[in-house]
Amino acid sequence: MLRCRICRSELERGAGRSRDAAAALSIATVLLLVPANLAPFLTANALGAERVSRVISGPVELWREGWPLLAGLVAWVVVAAPLLRFGLLAAVLGALRLGRRDPWLGPAFRWACRLQAWAMADVAMLALWIAYARLSATVPTHLGVGGVCFVGAGLLSLFVRATLNPAEVWRDIRPPAPRPADGAGFGCEACGDLVPAHAAGQPCRRCGARLIARRPESVGRAAALTLAALALYLPANLFPMATIPIGLEPAGYTVLEGVKDLFEANLLGLGLLVFSASFAVPLLKLGGLAWFVAAAAGRSRGALRAKTRLYSVVEEIGRWSMVDPLVIACFVPVMQFNAKLYGRAGPAATAFSAVVVLTMLATRMFDPRSLWDAARRRA
Repeated sequence: MLRCRICRSELERGAGRSRDAAAALSIATVLLLVPANLAPFLTANALGAERVSRVISGPVELWREGWPLLAGLVAWVVVAAPLLRFGLLAAVLGALRLGRRDPWLGPAFRWACRLQAWAMADVAMLALWIAYARLSATVPTHLGVGGVCFVGAGLLSLFVRATLNPAEVWRDIRPPAPRPADGAGFGCEACGDLVPAHAAGQPCRRCGARLIARRPESVGRAAALTLAALALYLPANLFPMATIPIGLEPAGYTVLEGVKDLFEANLLGLGLLVFSASFAVPLLKLGGLAWFVAAAAGRSRGALRAKTRLYSVVEEIGRWSMVDPLVIACFVPVMQFNAKLYGRAGPAATAFSAVVVLTMLATRMFDPRSLWDAARRRA
């Protein structure tokens, strides 16, 4: 394992990683995503009627109900982004396995890495589990072939992350440049290639990204996005997330009421997962981002390593807060029976999704190196 000599953050882990295994798993994930998107996803039976959904049915139904932003986001993170990410990974790793070193490999792998946060097949797999448990408590529900394939793709996506060593792939695409002779330089933010200081603004020779020594207006942009997320956090938790039939009567529920319903149904594990992903994680992200912004703006010199490591945690767990909106996208298409037996997205679903997206963007905008830069300036 390689660690940064200053903050001790992990730079590269080679143990248990295999490029060939990651290639095979990526190809298998793409092959499963195709039937997952085409075959029946969920089936619900009630009152002598049957409702069958597919993966795309959730975004379509949300759009029809008048929630276009939520529908577009769900379609992006569940349908488009997973297919793009694992399609690009399969193409890049397959080409490297065949000994190819084509110019397109760098940009393609850069986009595959950038899509990692937005390809939420694993998060949607957890959402499907929660939706299935909630639906089964009200009406007979069955997982279709598409749902089984989607669960398989979600599991494989986790194994891809566990076996892929991005640093090794970048070295295979193109060996790293020698260290600048004068020692003045920086690393490409996308691929880590070392470049001289005068290369700023030029495209990276390995991945094609625009070279920048530091993210521009990092603190200000992260602060603006964090404040916007904070403003939406209250309506996201006070208004109903969705309406579902409980005891064959439609009832709206907020984030915490949904957790309470799972506890009352003796689904303690699911309840704890939803509480963590939908309530605790957003609070941790908002609190962490506020701490980072205040520390960088105030040029704080304390707990720099702790802040850097917390930033890595916030960056990693932020996407899992999308589980509640994805639960809604799973059950809404199959819960359309009559005026009492139906499922609908609530006004908090869009606000909550906006909080997730804004905090993910704020984390992306914030440059953790600004914490160390600010401390050095103060010193």
